[in-house]
Amino acid sequence: MTKRSFEEIMRAAGRAAAKVKKGRLPSLSNTTIAVTLDPIELGALEVWISDQPDPKPSRQEAVRRLINEALRHH
Repeated sequence: MTKRSFEEIMRAAGRAAAKVKKGRLPSLSNTTIAVTLDPIELGALEVWISDQPDPKPSRQEAVRRLINEALRHH
C-alpha cells in the first residue's frame, strides 16, 4: 500500500466532498460519527485533554485534533 502525505489525503478528501450526486448539491453539514471507547481509551483521552493548555478542548475537539495529527504523520 502506498503511503500518502497529509496534503494528498486532504486534497482527495476535498475532491470527494465536492462531488455532486445527480444534480443534488453535496451536503455542507458536518457528519456525526459515534465512537465507542473502552475505559482505558477514554481515560487516555481524558489525560490527553488534561495535558492541553487552557481552554481545554472538549472530547469532540480533542478527537478531531488527534485525528488531524495522526493524518499529518501518516
